[in-house]
Amino acid sequence: MTSEPTPRLSGVAGVVLTVRFLTELALLGGLALAGTQLGSGVALAVVDAVLLPVAAAALWGLFIAPRARRRLPEPARFLLEFALFAVTGVVLALVGWLVAGIAVAVVGIGVAALTRVVAKDG
Repeated sequence: MTSEPTPRLSGVAGVVLTVRFLTELALLGGLALAGTQLGSGVALAVVDAVLLPVAAAALWGLFIAPRARRRLPEPARFLLEFALFAVTGVVLALVGWLVAGIAVAVVGIGVAALTRVVAKDG
């Protein structure tokens, strides 16, 4: 085990990164909620509710996360993040959660863009 100090989040960058984390959770929750509405039966709804957020989390962990081994360079990383939030918004809107879909998409994409300005390598 290494005893590297954990960087402290402070100021505007800390707030932006905290909000970014919350938007990531909203993305996963939105996909899980949409998944429950997509299946034609209980079993398929449960499978969709699990698979959609797991797929998004896998993409995020592989290509977007700060410690990802295959982290995409900008602007490809931003475009993937944009696509994940946009798709989540569209899927939520399609299953009847229009306001939630718009909120997740707009806030998620906005915070993703703001992260590039405030927290350069967030």
